[in-house]
Amino acid sequence: MPIKQLTVVIILLLLSPFANSKTAQQLLIDDLYYLADQQLAGRKTGSQSAELTRSYIKHRLSQVNNNVVEQPFCYKSGLFSQACGINIISSNIGALEAVTKATDPVQKATRIIITAHYDHLGKRGGKLHPGANDNATGVAALIYLASVFNDKPLPFSLTFVATDAEENGLHGSKYFAKTLLPNSVIMNINLDMLGVKKRRSNLYVLTSRSLKNTLNSVFLAVENNNVNLKPVYSAAQMSRYIKSKNINWHKASDHYSFARQKIPYVYFGMGYDSAHHTSNDTAENINSKLFTDAVLLIEAFINQLAKTPLPLSPS
Repeated sequence: MPIKQLTVVIILLLLSPFANSKTAQQLLIDDLYYLADQQLAGRKTGSQSAELTRSYIKHRLSQVNNNVVEQPFCYKSGLFSQACGINIISSNIGALEAVTKATDPVQKATRIIITAHYDHLGKRGGKLHPGANDNATGVAALIYLASVFNDKPLPFSLTFVATDAEENGLHGSKYFAKTLLPNSVIMNINLDMLGVKKRRSNLYVLTSRSLKNTLNSVFLAVENNNVNLKPVYSAAQMSRYIKSKNINWHKASDHYSFARQKIPYVYFGMGYDSAHHTSNDTAENINSKLFTDAVLLIEAFINQLAKTPLPLSPS
């Protein structure tokens, strides 16, 4: 089916009474399957399928009555050329100012930025890389969290950013993070690779040691019968748990862009499996029940965070 025809079909489905009757958890799985669909051709930055992906994400975020804007950016690509991407930014009601640079250097931190990159690899070696775990899971979770927290009173505002060009070097998150002053943001919560094929009982949460004392009680208060929240305070510790010696998890995803701006971060992920960056990273290879439980655990973390004295001090 051509891209334009697929766009029409998807929008009609989203607007149907049947779609509106689904629960947020059912829509979570629907979003995962759509974002990892072969017709999106791996969501490569700058492609027509990336444009279609953005249309879908913007439509889904607008369904929960959030303010939604695009943030175009360009970056150096090669010695004498540049490439461009587009972030999608959505804030809960009354918090759209979170997307603009703070002007008061002494203001208190009142914002939490939740990120998930929507781009993937496209085609490599003639094979399509759907990017279900990496990172359709994170974007589907971001949309879910935007939905459940949209009208909920919180002591902080939430800004949701679906970033572009992560696979090429974290370019979307770098651009966005530089628009914020560190003391205007409580923390970044980054969602990347939240579902794996095999049954794993741990959802890893990597953060800096400076947040250990503040967040330890939050982590202990969050629980799920099917998934364990596993706090991790160093990249080396994360590598040992996931058995990934060649990955520096501190720098592996968009949370690093915030760390470089001295903004604290909390990264949620289940790690990768044998399907990582292959044509086998499909929605069918995601354990949907495990993925849903992981997202519910992140929701519980944010709810518990709302009971914690804030703002936190930047690290």
